Amino acid sequence: MFRSVRQRIQLIGRLRQILRVLARHGFYQILKRLALHRHLSLWERVRFARLHQREDKDAAVHLRQACEDLGPTFIEFGQLLSSRPDLVPETFVQELRRLLAHARPEPWPAIQRVLTEQLGAAPTPFRSIEHQPLAAASIAQIHRATLKRDQTPVVLKVQRPGIDRLIAADLAVMRQLAQLAEKYLPESRTLNPADMIEEFAVSIGQELDFILEAANTERFARAFADDLHILAPRIYWEWTTPKVLVMEYIDGTPIDDIERLRRVRIDRQQVAERLLRAFLDQIFRFGFFHADPHPGNFLVRRGGRIAFLDFGLAGQISQDEQRTLAELFSATLTEDYERVAALWLDITHAGADVNRPAFQRDLEPILRSQMNQPYERIRIGELFLQLVQNGARHGLRLPRELFLLFRTFAEIEGLLRLLHPGFNVVALCRAFSAEQTAAAHAPAQLLAATREGLEQWAGTAGRLPGEVEDLVKKMAAGRLSIDFVHRGLEFLIGELDRSSNRIAVGLIVAALIIGSSLIILAGTGPTLWGLPVFGLVGFSAAFILGVLLVLLVLRSGKY
Repeated sequence: MFRSVRQRIQLIGRLRQILRVLARHGFYQILKRLALHRHLSLWERVRFARLHQREDKDAAVHLRQACEDLGPTFIEFGQLLSSRPDLVPETFVQELRRLLAHARPEPWPAIQRVLTEQLGAAPTPFRSIEHQPLAAASIAQIHRATLKRDQTPVVLKVQRPGIDRLIAADLAVMRQLAQLAEKYLPESRTLNPADMIEEFAVSIGQELDFILEAANTERFARAFADDLHILAPRIYWEWTTPKVLVMEYIDGTPIDDIERLRRVRIDRQQVAERLLRAFLDQIFRFGFFHADPHPGNFLVRRGGRIAFLDFGLAGQISQDEQRTLAELFSATLTEDYERVAALWLDITHAGADVNRPAFQRDLEPILRSQMNQPYERIRIGELFLQLVQNGARHGLRLPRELFLLFRTFAEIEGLLRLLHPGFNVVALCRAFSAEQTAAAHAPAQLLAATREGLEQWAGTAGRLPGEVEDLVKKMAAGRLSIDFVHRGLEFLIGELDRSSNRIAVGLIVAALIIGSSLIILAGTGPTLWGLPVFGLVGFSAAFILGVLLVLLVLRSGKY
């Protein structure tokens, strides 16, 4: 993973730093179960063990504090965990939501070096750049600037120097910790720690790639090009790199600044309607959605036009998922509980071991408790998150993109209530659902769907004869084979390998002791201190191997 010796040394140093922070925040016993405590000094082991005995704070608070101390990667990971109530207990979700991504601004000379590295030492395209950032987060910071060519105000999003290397090192450590957790902490295996880390690695990798963010922004702008009420900043591609993003500066009022919106006479109910319709359009028309609905990422301009900012996190769903979600929304709004349960089992790819009657029995009270309230009190987003938690209790895990969508919907709904406390989300969703149903049954849409289905069948029919012929030829030639793939046995195989190795060493030690004893009793060969040399050598080898075997057992923590 890390090719140079220097990188390996840095990785070991970072590992020890992470272990010290975790131990200081009360996780020493877990580190001991993971057999990682040996990387700490003897004095640190004693001190942290005593600290753990005295500490009585909640484990969720410990975890949040540890994430804050460990820096950007762990803060981002904590925020990811806080968005997964289907995987993480509610107490941890609430505590980790307190994590803030704000960070101390990087000194201007360091930011200037990044700009020079990315844009080159040629004459700068900027007439001026404000050294004081507009905002500073854990991965990047924002500076306002002006272009030379036409005095256009722009915004520079510049990645912090060295943040990519720090995140790469932290991910390497986190992958190792996840493997050890699955090995030594059986209760963690239901959470699939390794999969969680890989999901996080993909997510943070996307946030580090400013080219991808720029492409997401362009895609959103094209989708809403004909919408007079929604916009996204223009991207200046000629100066955009993986670590520097140059985009149009948009002035406006933050969507959560209610007092200012009131002063400039913005119709807040109209803004709420436009925001919700834009989100529904993203899901059901475009299959692509802005997935970071923080209030700071929406600006309201005069006339109630909404600017979407920061596309570092975006989601995408397939056409099949769009159709299933449309049915799920419709069944929820019409209170068809059996259909909701069936669709939920479908999108979570439920296996034969799921207790379906029990799942539906637990689902119905959740739906009734929300949908039987007055419309202004119904929380559709909160309802879906409750369904996620109910599914998790029955072993149903939602795909990442769909969970991202439900979480985004819940946060958007919170903004809608902030803009207009009595906003009727259900009414607008029902109207939108009716529009989508009518559009889907329009003659042109039905004709297009029929044509698409016929094209798929024609393609399948065209490929089928050749594939059948290939199969018959393999069978005739005796080359047909079936591959079996085992899943979840890696841990058992590893334990069997370690156990067999220790048994083999133990047998060698026993053989050395018996053989050396026979040599000494025979009294043959050269002697030392009146004893046969070969016997002494055999006893010495048995002693060394025995001590090493005992140390390995003690270090493993399984004794």
